Amino acid sequence: MTGPLRPRAGPIGMGLALLAVVGVASWQVGRIPEAPVFAAVGPAVMPRILVAALAVLSVLYLAMSLQGRSSDVLLDEHESPLPGQHRRVAWLVGGLAALLGLTPVVGIGLAGVLAFVGIARAFDSARWGRDLCVGGCVSLAVWILFDRLLGVSLGRFANFLPWP
Repeated sequence: MTGPLRPRAGPIGMGLALLAVVGVASWQVGRIPEAPVFAAVGPAVMPRILVAALAVLSVLYLAMSLQGRSSDVLLDEHESPLPGQHRRVAWLVGGLAALLGLTPVVGIGLAGVLAFVGIARAFDSARWGRDLCVGGCVSLAVWILFDRLLGVSLGRFANFLPWP
């Protein structure tokens, strides 16, 4: 599939937005403290590699967009969006917003379950009960992995439970 030969505003805007993300990420990685002298690899090595890779990909995407060669599946009649795409995006954004907004209030567990249900609904799942159970299991497994096994404090699993 070949795109149009003239540049379009959407892909160029996305390329510029990706470069803005690279700028913010570079600034944040620059704030990571340097490793102690005795450490062979510091905490900023992997983030720097990831930001560099994102920078290269962003520049390549922007260059392709400026040449009018960015791929766009919307131009292919067989790849058109499914009906209800705005509703799907609303469920997806709502699930992610639940995770971000509710974590400090109800704990990572319940917020993760609600995010899982919202994202599953965005992908047309109509089985609320199953989504709640699977989301609960995944949230508990992630919490146990990070909080208990790796020692990365995620706070309480659920603020209303008597156990952490």
